[in-house]
Amino acid sequence: MTENSDVMYRLLVQSVIDYAIYMLKPDGTVANWNAGAQRAKGYLPEEIIGKNFSTFYSAEDRAKGLPEHGLATAARTGRYEVEGWRYRKDGSSFWAHVIIDAVHADDGSLIGFAKITRDCTEQKALQAEQRAQEQKFRLLVEGVTDYAIYMLDPDGHVVNWNAGAKRSKGYTADEIVGRHFSVFYSAQERLAKVPEANLKTAYRTGRFEEQGLRYRKDGSSFLAHVVIDAVHDDDGKLIGYAKITRDCTEQQRLLDEQREREQVFRLLVEGVTDYAIYMLDPKGRVVNWNAGAHRAKGYTADEIVGKHFSCFYSAQDRLARLPETNLKLAETTGRFNDQGWRYRKDGSAFWAHVVIDAIRNEKGQLLGYAKITRDCTEVREYEQQILRAKDLAEQNSTKMASLSKFLDTIIANIPSLVIVEDVVSREILLMNNKAEQLLGLMQNQVNGKKLVECLTPEMGDYFSQLSSAAQRNEGLHKNEQLLNTRGGERIISASASIIRGNDARTNYVLLIADDVTDQRAADARIHHMAHHDNLTSLPNRVLFSQRLNEALRQDREMGKLTATLGLDLDNFKNVNDALGHQVGDDLLRAVASRLRGVLRDVDTLARNGGDEFSIVLPSLSHQQEAEAVARRLIEVIRAPFNVDGHNLSVGLSIGIAIGGRELATPEQLLRCADMALYEAKRNGRNRFEHFSVEMGEAASLRRMIENDLREAITNKHLRLYYQPITNNHGREIIGYEALMRWHHPVKGLIMPMEFIPIAEETGLIHSLGAYALYEACREAATWPAHQSVAVNLSPLQFKNSSLVSVVEAALKASGLEPQRLEVEITESVLLDNTLVNIRTLQKLKALGVRIALDDFGTGYSSLSYLRSFPFDKIKIDKSFINDMKESREALAIIRAITGMSRSLDIQITAEGVESSEQFEQLKIEGCTLFQGYFFGRPQPPETRLKVFHPAERFAEHSPDLRHDSVGLVGIAAPPGLHFPQDPLSGK
Repeated sequence: MTENSDVMYRLLVQSVIDYAIYMLKPDGTVANWNAGAQRAKGYLPEEIIGKNFSTFYSAEDRAKGLPEHGLATAARTGRYEVEGWRYRKDGSSFWAHVIIDAVHADDGSLIGFAKITRDCTEQKALQAEQRAQEQKFRLLVEGVTDYAIYMLDPDGHVVNWNAGAKRSKGYTADEIVGRHFSVFYSAQERLAKVPEANLKTAYRTGRFEEQGLRYRKDGSSFLAHVVIDAVHDDDGKLIGYAKITRDCTEQQRLLDEQREREQVFRLLVEGVTDYAIYMLDPKGRVVNWNAGAHRAKGYTADEIVGKHFSCFYSAQDRLARLPETNLKLAETTGRFNDQGWRYRKDGSAFWAHVVIDAIRNEKGQLLGYAKITRDCTEVREYEQQILRAKDLAEQNSTKMASLSKFLDTIIANIPSLVIVEDVVSREILLMNNKAEQLLGLMQNQVNGKKLVECLTPEMGDYFSQLSSAAQRNEGLHKNEQLLNTRGGERIISASASIIRGNDARTNYVLLIADDVTDQRAADARIHHMAHHDNLTSLPNRVLFSQRLNEALRQDREMGKLTATLGLDLDNFKNVNDALGHQVGDDLLRAVASRLRGVLRDVDTLARNGGDEFSIVLPSLSHQQEAEAVARRLIEVIRAPFNVDGHNLSVGLSIGIAIGGRELATPEQLLRCADMALYEAKRNGRNRFEHFSVEMGEAASLRRMIENDLREAITNKHLRLYYQPITNNHGREIIGYEALMRWHHPVKGLIMPMEFIPIAEETGLIHSLGAYALYEACREAATWPAHQSVAVNLSPLQFKNSSLVSVVEAALKASGLEPQRLEVEITESVLLDNTLVNIRTLQKLKALGVRIALDDFGTGYSSLSYLRSFPFDKIKIDKSFINDMKESREALAIIRAITGMSRSLDIQITAEGVESSEQFEQLKIEGCTLFQGYFFGRPQPPETRLKVFHPAERFAEHSPDLRHDSVGLVGIAAPPGLHFPQDPLSGK
């Protein structure tokens, strides 16, 4: 290299600003510094030249020797290349791609290193975002159950398999992945190489699409709409095929039925002889001609089809352009309706009743006109008969328009609305084109927002309730309701289900909905379904709301009372789970029959869905009448039901709301009846409660706390505090109990008793529980190996079938050894669904997790609990500890529990120890483990009590250290501050 070229090269390196390029001496000292290095790392040349390049690493990386390792690798192999976090002068970090090249002299001796660093933070963020989007899309595809969506490799072998494919074709993923997709074709089609031909078509044209028979695992066939798309990489190379299959058997059956009805309707129209019924194109030319038109006007179809309908008017009317005016009126208003003189082929006149309806498609485009003419000459003088004829003509016209609209809807086969929400924040993550059309929104308008913020209140509440139902209980939740949409009142049929991500803390709500208004109007049966429950034939919400609205109006005029009753069956879910949905459905029909038998003819009993019913009691004189009906309803359900040979007993809870000034609308009455129903269930079930103002205030407070809690989970305002646990020596910490605390940005510290019940009601307890497990395991993994962590489980978490997998995932993510995790349960877990919950406990035990029975002795304590499951620990409730000195009974209970535990070789933990006197007495009674304010208060991780100091603190002590923090490492609460009990953690 010449001197000039060397200068040019140096200038080039110095001017590059997107890369940090500089030289290091053999010991890692910076020798020079280009503009890109100054821009990327923030140091001027005079600040960094001469310093060691380890400055750009974190203290942790330097402690691990990573800078020296990089130089050593480069010196040994010639090059060291890596990606990782590096640090600027101001302390900020960036993700860097680093290359270190060893530079040798001509004699081979090392003279230094050339180092090139590029800031890749933005690229890394884009990659992370792309992975997140791919994850959302994958979860969406896997959660769709109405479509079989899967990939084929270039040879036609199945690569993956979604839930819809399993539901549609009967194979599990293990059974079908790797097999050739021709298994879904008949043997005859496989011999004819039809599957291979379809793949070739997709490869050659980009897409293969058809409708035909396909076959399930059990050999049964179904009519399928199939799309196969060829998928290529960026270089145009075929990497496989995307295959979507939808079972169209039911749609085809409906379509065949409608075609048959259309044929019957067409034959009916063509056979009518009293009416001239025919169609006009948008310009007024006759398109078809029925027998009634031939009879009334004298023209055959061959003579008139294609001619302008103005030939039926007089010359004077044509000069006045009356035919065109009539068509224009029909086009602008939708219908032209008139009586007047019209003319036959032979020139004779007749008095005609004429209706012209404008026919439009779903986009509003004019397709033509339906024209109905009747010869009313002979009966013109009979006004009443003419009116009846007019009504009949209008009725026939309405039926024809309605049927036409329904046929258009069936043929159009519009896809479903699909929306994906985040379970916790309720933010919209994904919305398809149909959702944009139905809701009148664009994807970019709803990103990061909630449905309730974007829709009408009625629509927002509808989808919110579905989402909440799916979050509270597993499975698919469906509902159909008449709603006020941006396009007017529409019947929306929707379903909601929970899709679980790879991380147990990340879940989504999948909403799928269809506008089924037109289908429900097809015929009398479908019309009936729009107003009645399909299972029980009782009125549904739509008809119930109409009846309630009418009752309120009439009773207001007559000075009477209207009562609304909300009903919910007690113990129905257990019947459904144990005996299946068929028995559950039969039971609901029997319940509906008994309830109906108690009511008057003027009362309305409706089924809202599931095991929920509503009743309107109109024309009451006083509220005691509603109470009397409620008592009869509860009593009539009390007797066992015999269903399919099973004697089944269920109870009935009822909420009552009476209409008045404050409760004047159907929505208010229903909402208040629901609140009263909730109160009846909370107070023991199988009873009724009246709505009160206090209930409304409590519900409002619960909604406010729920909204704040969702935001708190999203924004990480919830934290775990840790209270130490010690052994009977009391000199070392052997573990901690994790206790949940909420730091509200406005209200400050909120204790669990205020928000855990709301979390349990709304289903948020599952997200809170998963957070507690993950966070406690992560924190405990950093503690000394002999210390354990105890996490409390809510009884409702046992209703979630994924509880065991959540615990397993938390252990795996943190690396914590299973025996260092202890889960605490209360006796109520063993009261509810005992067998299923014990199996869940056995699975947790099999993981190596320790199980503790908390608050023993305070509830329905029974020796059978200790026989049914081998608990590792029993915790004596602090109420017995507090009363131990004054109450012989409390001390006797403690001795009984410790005696049993010694016999069963179970450890005993005493909670709420607040003085050395209690500590010494409990040691005498046989307790082995202790926790309480005497040893330390719950503290956040950063100030967690790590050691008792000084060790001699038990030599001299205050008789009551309840509010004394002397001798404890950590932050103590001010004197007199009591910490309420934590429902999630039991503290």
